Amino acid sequence: MLTHTHIKKTTSRAPRFAAIAAMLALLATTACSDSKDTANMQSTKPIQHELVVIDEGLGTLFHLNERDPSKNWLVKNDLPAARDMQLVGGGRILIGYDKGYVEYNIADGKELKRYDALKNVTSVRRQPDGSTLIAGIDLNGKKGVCVLTLDTSDKITNTAVYEGDYVRLIRQTQQGTYLMCCNGELREASTDGRYLKTYPVEGFRHMWKAVRLPDKRIIASAGYGAFMVELDQDGKVARKWGAKGQVPDGVNSNFAAMFQLLPNGNVVLANWQGHGPGHGESGVQLVEYDRDGKIVWQWSKSDMISSLQGVLVLDGLDTSKLHDERDGVMKPF
Repeated sequence: MLTHTHIKKTTSRAPRFAAIAAMLALLATTACSDSKDTANMQSTKPIQHELVVIDEGLGTLFHLNERDPSKNWLVKNDLPAARDMQLVGGGRILIGYDKGYVEYNIADGKELKRYDALKNVTSVRRQPDGSTLIAGIDLNGKKGVCVLTLDTSDKITNTAVYEGDYVRLIRQTQQGTYLMCCNGELREASTDGRYLKTYPVEGFRHMWKAVRLPDKRIIASAGYGAFMVELDQDGKVARKWGAKGQVPDGVNSNFAAMFQLLPNGNVVLANWQGHGPGHGESGVQLVEYDRDGKIVWQWSKSDMISSLQGVLVLDGLDTSKLHDERDGVMKPF
C-alpha cells in the first residue's frame, strides 16, 4: 500500500542537525512510503490515520496525517529513552523520557513544557486533577520500582516503592490498580507498593505495555517476544498474533513496543527494529491488525525513519481533553 507523506520541520530545544535538514529536503521530492510484501493486506477502502510517532533510533518525534499531509511536522529532540505518550488536553501531547517529561503542541510540534529533574523514568501518566504519575527505577533516592506522584507544580507529594529492578510502561485500570510491565511478566499492583497478581507469559522479554478491557481481558505487547497477546480473565493466553510465522517475512516482527487499541477492536503497533540509526530498511514499523490478526494497514518510510518505538493514533480524538486507557480503548476523562 502506498501512502503520501510530506513532513515539515519545526523547532525544539535541540539544535538543528544537517542530516535532518537533508532528510526533510529529500522528503519534499520523495513522498511515497515504502511498499512491503504483505499478502495478508485487505483490499477494502484504504485506511488513513493521523498519528504522533516516536522514532527512538533517530531521536525524532513526528506528526503524520495521511488525510491532510499539510499538517505533518517532525522535530529532532534531545530526549533519551523517550517511551511514553499521552494526550493531556489543551492540544498537547506528553512524552515521557529518562529524566521526566516534555509537552508538545500537537499542531506544530513546538515544545511547551519540560520537567527533567529525575533519572531512569520509564512511564508518565497525567491525572484528571492535574497531578502526574511517574514510574521508573530507583527514583527520588529510593531503591526498586518506583511510582511518584507530582502535584501541578511538579513537586513530589508521594512515592510508592515496589520490589524489582525493571519496569517499562504502566497503565491504570478501572479497578484502581496499575498494570506494570516488568520484563518477563506482567504485574498488577496496588497504588501503595504491593503486587497483587502476576501474569507470566512464555515469550515475554522486556514486555512493553498492557491494558485491561471492561470484561477484564488484557491486551499486551511482548517486547522482544515480538508478538501481541490477549489474556482471558484468569490470565491465560486466549490468542497471540503478529509473531514471526504469523505475518509475511517483510514485516520482520522484531520487538512489539507501544500499541493502541482502537474502538473497532483493531490494534496499531510499533514494531521497533533496534537502537540507533540505520534500521529504516528493516521491517514494517507501524502495523495495524484486525481482530483476526490480519494486517489491514501499514506504514514505513526507510529514508525518513530508523526505528519506531512509540505511536499514538489521534483519529477521532478531541485533543483539547485529557485521555487515558483505563478501559483499554483511549477515551477522554
